[in-house]
Amino acid sequence: MFLSSRLLSGLLCAAVGAGSLSGCGSKSEELPVNTKDLSSGYRTDTVHLRSPEQDLRFTGKVSYDQSRVDRIFPVVSGNVLDVNAALGAQVTQGQLLARVQSADVSGYLNTYNAAKADLAVAARNASNTEQLYKSSFASQSDLVAARAQLEKARSAFRGAEQVLKVYGATGGGAASGKPVYTVKAPVNGFVVERNINPGMQLRADNATPLFTISNLTRVWVLINVYESDVAVVKVGLPVVITALAYPDRTFQGKITNISSVVDADTRVLQARVELDNPGGLLKPDMFCTITLSQPQAGQALAVNPTAVIFSNDQYFVIRRKAGTPAPSPEQNASVAYEVVPVKVLRSSARYRFVTGGLHDGDLVVTQGSLLLYNDLKGN
Repeated sequence: MFLSSRLLSGLLCAAVGAGSLSGCGSKSEELPVNTKDLSSGYRTDTVHLRSPEQDLRFTGKVSYDQSRVDRIFPVVSGNVLDVNAALGAQVTQGQLLARVQSADVSGYLNTYNAAKADLAVAARNASNTEQLYKSSFASQSDLVAARAQLEKARSAFRGAEQVLKVYGATGGGAASGKPVYTVKAPVNGFVVERNINPGMQLRADNATPLFTISNLTRVWVLINVYESDVAVVKVGLPVVITALAYPDRTFQGKITNISSVVDADTRVLQARVELDNPGGLLKPDMFCTITLSQPQAGQALAVNPTAVIFSNDQYFVIRRKAGTPAPSPEQNASVAYEVVPVKVLRSSARYRFVTGGLHDGDLVVTQGSLLLYNDLKGN
């Protein structure tokens, strides 16, 4: 009897023992099951009438959530002294990312120092004028003018002080003629893009961000949809996502947005899935395969994929005989189980849709089906 490679794989698993069968077979997520025959170790699932579904597969990649991203642009010209954040590093709000020696900052610092000196002079002048006014050596108009000048100097100082705060400047290098502009993280997150290195010359009109910081607790998966599939891809449809980095895991999501523009070069438009990303498993630019199950008209018998056996160019399932208890290990399996040939009409990630001798509500063996099949065929 000729057995497929899938069947041979199952027999190797069966040799280890019925208890280890769950670790073999397909890497896709196993469907929930209804019952388990504790005495035999065979697990069963129920056959149901369902609307057939067709699997559509797309390629895509992980991207950071554009609504949770901060791009840091150069606001001064100068020379980069050092960079303290590597690509992929986790940073916290206010953390120092880089320092830039800048002539622009020198000008802002000079303005600040001048405003500070003017404020001190205006404050001294207003104090002296007030004393002279009390001694009748100054007029009331002199006092009003001195107080107005003080308020003007105070306003100019506050403005210069705010400018320094906005530009993150520090005067620590002022004594050496090297005022420094500090680049700090505006939010908590990960550095997903870095375009700055020590010694680099920066221009304030550069449109390239120095750093891009994103919170990767939630990510986007961008799906490439070809024109032939545009009609069936809809917002709200559930999808199953697998990444090359995690072949044994699947990620569930729904399509939340579909672009209205087809790329002129690739002839695809992009659909978007938004996913929670606990543990940061999904990284930006990871390659993904996206599976969309499209419902079809009518109904057919849906069987768990692990219940279907291929042997001698034909498909079979192992059905639990109606009204019979599970046999004990000492009893012959043919007492409670029988081999039923079926024809597979359509396959999806979740079901095999079949016709044959099955009926709605039948119990078919999933775990241990290959071992049981060989026992029954050997009798």
